Amino acid sequence: MDIELRSDEKIEDLQCGGLKIIQSATEYRFTTDAVLLANFCRDMRGKTCVELGAGSGVISILVAYKKRPARIAAVELQPQLCDMMKRSIELNNLQAVIKVYNGDLKNVSDMVRDVDVVVCNPPYRRVGSGEQQLSPNIALCRHEIAATLADVVTSAAKVLNNRGTFYLVHQADRLCEIIMECASRGLAVKEILPVCPAPNKQPNLVLVRAVKGGASDCVLRAPLCITDEYGSYTDQTRMWYNGIK
Repeated sequence: MDIELRSDEKIEDLQCGGLKIIQSATEYRFTTDAVLLANFCRDMRGKTCVELGAGSGVISILVAYKKRPARIAAVELQPQLCDMMKRSIELNNLQAVIKVYNGDLKNVSDMVRDVDVVVCNPPYRRVGSGEQQLSPNIALCRHEIAATLADVVTSAAKVLNNRGTFYLVHQADRLCEIIMECASRGLAVKEILPVCPAPNKQPNLVLVRAVKGGASDCVLRAPLCITDEYGSYTDQTRMWYNGIK
């Protein structure tokens, strides 16, 4: 399929079922975190899904292929990322499943309602913390400039059906905040998967599953290690990258 590329763009192989994605040298590039979140999602066949802050669309594309939802609304604030995402969706022939919405995730209830699943890989860092990006478009993806964690959780709670599921990846050191924000909006955290960059390293990420109106029981999973002691991907990481979970 002939897809128009900008001068700073190229098509990259997602190493899963022939899926491809357009990436730009001047825009935020997806990371392992997005791949982990897409694979952490489950029980989505035939359901309606929203991705908040979809960026270049990698999570929506992987979820559409691997998890078989009926439809996905991919919400993204930055128009240039929406354009790139639309072309990636066309490249993978997923137009019937994924619809792109160019808008603020805080207004998602004006775009869609009554969904079964919300997925989000949000900006991790508070404004003024961590590495500051020179490019404003990349800073929006990494820092809570346009949307905070509270904004993300609030938006998810607004559009989810009762017993709907919220999937989130975030920094491990913000887990307490995640649980409190979810609880204050009627989302019960039901599952936590810590992610370690390597053996004998503390978790730097958490994958979280919460349920709207759920009970208070929660499962803490054994940590997932991204690499082994030799720096190679572990079997589980390779399976999540390449396989159908």
